Amino acid sequence: MAKLSEQLRGMQPGVDAYITPERVARYLTAIADTPAPSTAASAMRAPVLQQLLNGDGALNNGQLVLDSNFRNTASTVMIAGDQSGSMPIWYFAHLDTISYLTRPFDGRRFPLVPFCYHLTVGGRRLAQAYRYDLLNERYSVVDEGWIESESGKAFFRSTDQLTRLRPGDRVVPVTPCRPQADGYWTGHFDNAGGVTALAVAAPLLAEAGVNALFAFPDEEEGPTGSGNQVMGRGGSRIIDQLAPPDLAIIADMQQAGTPLGMDEMMSEPKNSVRMGEGAVLSEFSSLARGAVTPPSLYALAQHLVHLLPGLGTKVQESNNTYTSRSDDISVMLKTPNILLLGFPGINRHFDLASPQAALSDIVDLSKVLVYAAMLQPIIRFLSDRGGRL
Repeated sequence: MAKLSEQLRGMQPGVDAYITPERVARYLTAIADTPAPSTAASAMRAPVLQQLLNGDGALNNGQLVLDSNFRNTASTVMIAGDQSGSMPIWYFAHLDTISYLTRPFDGRRFPLVPFCYHLTVGGRRLAQAYRYDLLNERYSVVDEGWIESESGKAFFRSTDQLTRLRPGDRVVPVTPCRPQADGYWTGHFDNAGGVTALAVAAPLLAEAGVNALFAFPDEEEGPTGSGNQVMGRGGSRIIDQLAPPDLAIIADMQQAGTPLGMDEMMSEPKNSVRMGEGAVLSEFSSLARGAVTPPSLYALAQHLVHLLPGLGTKVQESNNTYTSRSDDISVMLKTPNILLLGFPGINRHFDLASPQAALSDIVDLSKVLVYAAMLQPIIRFLSDRGGRL
């Protein structure tokens, strides 16, 4: 603990030199502009991720290895350090996006089955329909149009009335990733922002000799349901292959302000996190239906957060109004030592408009992910002494 501040200051020059807004913007744009319906995300986004890392030389020396079908789980994983030993730190950021399954044409449009939490409130959102081309072994666009939401139900209206979608097709909302006049960015950031933060942080941790797993589950979204383990099934398939870590960190987009519909459910103040104010640390998710960070580990995370402004890295602490569940609902079955770190944004599921986030918050998140790895030796030290956080 006494050495932590000094250790972080020693890391800062390398962190600031590598995790730049320019690099983060390059990764974010390439990933967010690649559609990734659940159960097809690794096939569609893993090649993009590998190309970005190869372009930076991050996979050249074998210290960091990418596997797009980790142990036949259909999910993408990167491993830093020892490829055969235990991995004391896990990082999770789901690779997939919200998507919709198709039902028979009703004469005007296609009714859809949400393979996600459908949060779009009326109106229409630009969308594309993807189909797997068996002969060419790839996904391709078979139609374009709009997702229309009416009374909580979703429909796909095609721009080409001759196209007929069929079982196996996936409909995804789309919006270009780009900066806006107000300084924020629009794009399909849930969870391209978390994936970007992990991917940019990973080469630094590999170079520093940190043994870590970077998991990008193919199915975090999935079907709706009130119970745990209904969503996040891609993460469950990964952790079934692994021994428990000392520390697991889950990175995802978190709604800035009060989430849609929560005003009617709760009398607490609105969510305090704001875009442009840094990454977000939360104590628990989904009103404790997801992970709950143990008090001692949360105190350690707060200590880290208080040191980071001196390193030019901003982290906001959530006021616990609401933090969405993510891959933590799978990971918490393997370890209680979970930290929830994310970035704030709005309209993450195209609620009222296209999603928005601040690039600077994703930069801060990536830096926090690197610095947070320095907590693992403290956790292991206490564990070896017979105690636990």
